[in-house]
Amino acid sequence: MNTVDDIWTGTSASNPAAHDSAAAQAGSLILSQTFESIEPLDAQFGVDVKKSVPDALTEELFGQPAPSPADLAAANGDADKVPPLGTYAVLDAAVVTNLPELLETSGLEHLCLFIGEAQEELSHVAPWIVRLETGNALTRHLFTKGNAPWQLWDKRPGMFLRARASCSEMRKHFRKILKVQNDNGKWFYFRFWEGTALLTVAEAAAQKDQARLYRPGMIAYARQSSPDGDVLVKSWLGDPRCAPTP
Repeated sequence: MNTVDDIWTGTSASNPAAHDSAAAQAGSLILSQTFESIEPLDAQFGVDVKKSVPDALTEELFGQPAPSPADLAAANGDADKVPPLGTYAVLDAAVVTNLPELLETSGLEHLCLFIGEAQEELSHVAPWIVRLETGNALTRHLFTKGNAPWQLWDKRPGMFLRARASCSEMRKHFRKILKVQNDNGKWFYFRFWEGTALLTVAEAAAQKDQARLYRPGMIAYARQSSPDGDVLVKSWLGDPRCAPTP
């Protein structure tokens, strides 16, 4: 995949609002939308029923929209056979201390993006994919701001995703893009979960590579800083049938 000279130095637009366009370049298949001034959760001390996600993102990240035409086509027109829209996070164990242990005790389905010897040797610095659920403590911690070790919002541990796919299917997709090749033929590990790296590389790529980076129907959500605070940049493959909007 020829994308940019060096994916490690690829940077997103300095103005987050610049992502609110039908395409970042002529012929691009990537669409995006920016959610401004996202306010994370606080510690919620003394609250009997704690929120799992900020109100502004509840429907966006955990709502269940009607199946898209592409979803129905894949299910032979039977809406009852369309799987639910799952919510995932790709988290970086190099950022979150003891992430494998946290995932193991979370009660959430999770898989390492490394396999075999690489997982055995590097699991504590590897990327992991986890299927998030409302009401779960780890889900809540990902959206909670603060200095405590379990308050993960400020650590920027990864990215959020939505897809009508299983955890293993999501891992299979992302393992295909863990490495990318630059125009000089050199291969790099692609830390696509960091900031808007996935969107930045996709916007610079050819259409065929954009379709490889974004699984059909997958929606990606990436954190980005702006002068007015954190924003969340939503992006997806441009065919409107592939992007169910909660």
